[in-house]
Amino acid sequence: MPTHIPAPVRLGAAVLLLLTATACGGGHGHTPDELDAMIADSVRAGGPGSGPAADAADTVFDPDLLLCTPAVDTAGVPGGDAWRTEAPRTAAGEGPVELGLLPPEDVDPTAVTVTVRTPGGDLHTLETDTAPGEWSHVRYPQEGGSDLAAGVYTVLWSDAATGTPLTCDGFEV
Repeated sequence: MPTHIPAPVRLGAAVLLLLTATACGGGHGHTPDELDAMIADSVRAGGPGSGPAADAADTVFDPDLLLCTPAVDTAGVPGGDAWRTEAPRTAAGEGPVELGLLPPEDVDPTAVTVTVRTPGGDLHTLETDTAPGEWSHVRYPQEGGSDLAAGVYTVLWSDAATGTPLTCDGFEV
């Protein structure tokens, strides 16, 4: 299963590989400016929205710490780590539950995908629109009964157009 490698780690690996190749070979035939442009292109190509979104099956919410692991990498995401979420903070007895997202004031309106991972590992997706500085809410589950399985639910919010993860949250039933 592919894993998400943060851009700074990929950049460091590219530079190390380049230095190793340069030291071992008879030269690479590129000027320093050409090498800088190649590295910049590589970093841009691996930036947010260009690769697979964070894998919701690998992201887990810890209700004791109120954190997701692995944490969502917000480097290069508009608004950075200023996206805020709402979810039940006490064990929800039954559903549906209300989930919320507050984008920073300085981002453009965007559609977001909400991926909910159930305690059994099933993934459910919902979509909603956001407006800067205004809460957007979705109800989970949207359809069906109000009975939710006991356990921890992980909620991953992503940009609907690019798949770029924005933030993560969760709740417990």
